[in-house]
Amino acid sequence: MKTIEYKLKRKLNEVFILEPNDLGSDFLTNLYHKITSHFKTMPFIYILPLSILLAVVSYFILNYLLIKFVTLLQYGF
Repeated sequence: MKTIEYKLKRKLNEVFILEPNDLGSDFLTNLYHKITSHFKTMPFIYILPLSILLAVVSYFILNYLLIKFVTLLQYGF
């Protein structure tokens, strides 16, 4: 019984030992942490308006091609 408990504690310690993200540059790492902190706390406030804006802009720019592409994807899957 002691060995199973020991293995379980070792596995739990492995889960909690994670190195912080490092992108190789201090500037990029700090920028990454600032951006992801907002996505972790309130993702829908940023993601929904951006995705709607991107969809509307892409529709106005690629009008006919976008409709053909979506139809192709719809029939392909």
